[in-house]
Amino acid sequence: MDQDQQNAILDATFFQWGREREADIKNGVKFAHYTSAQVAMDILRANDENRCLWLRNAMLMNDFSEIEYGQQLLRLSLTNQEIVGRLKEACNAIDPEVINAFTMLDQEVYAIKRGTYLLSLALHKGLELVRGRLSMWRAYGGDANVCLLLNPEAFITEQSAYDAVLAPVDYGGPVKFLNGLIRIIENMEKNCTELREINPNLVKANFKYAIDIMILSTKHPGFEEESEWRVIHREKIPAEPNSPPNKIVCLNGIVQKVFYLPMKNMPEHNLENADLNSLLYKVLIGPTPNPDLVWEGFVRILQECGVENPADRVLASGIPLRR
Repeated sequence: MDQDQQNAILDATFFQWGREREADIKNGVKFAHYTSAQVAMDILRANDENRCLWLRNAMLMNDFSEIEYGQQLLRLSLTNQEIVGRLKEACNAIDPEVINAFTMLDQEVYAIKRGTYLLSLALHKGLELVRGRLSMWRAYGGDANVCLLLNPEAFITEQSAYDAVLAPVDYGGPVKFLNGLIRIIENMEKNCTELREINPNLVKANFKYAIDIMILSTKHPGFEEESEWRVIHREKIPAEPNSPPNKIVCLNGIVQKVFYLPMKNMPEHNLENADLNSLLYKVLIGPTPNPDLVWEGFVRILQECGVENPADRVLASGIPLRR
């Protein structure tokens, strides 16, 4: 079995979580990144080599309990003895080493949080593309909010430039999580013969990574209106050759490491439409005391960056917001 065949089998077995949500990304849908006007300006005004989107450590998310919720659902799923028995049989049929993926998970409860870096995006369509989403304006950006609306092509096209996964956040709760685990078990049973031809340590690593992705892309059903997607990078030591670049920054007084995705194309790795002119759909200005001045400022910034039709790319939502 060659490398492409191995990758195809591993993908078909372990990485179908959220695939049905890919149909949500269709014509006219954009990814929204809410931030402050200051941060948006810093992103856009950076030179070509430094213009990027940051992936921040999961421990610095607004709601740290988000990852703990996914871990709770995994523990709850594993109280189902019928499922646990079926899982063990599926693993042992491939290789007894594979079941150790769950031992690794138990040992890495903290490491999943400590070694995970995320970029959060919200799926927007229709009127949201001109006024944003009220709950997001309330949550992000402080007194001068800005939303960068991004075209999705660079995120959804399979690429080999960076070790990062795009995953839709699931809000289905315990039942949906359990069904996701059952689906993996069913795929392991179905693809058992092919998986036995692959190095068991590689199968185990992919199994563990699949469970990690489920944990990291699960939120309480109460957050469903956010329609969040996440770009996820799990830090590896030593670093993989295609690990995203990283640097130390100070944000809100906290010195921290961030991984980042440069806004540039890498056609040799099938990464296209990542340059600023292709990636940026619009800059949407949220609640701010002086939207006209902010609009003028961002038009000037885009003009200096060489963005086509800069005045058409900046829009003030005009949405009122009581703070």
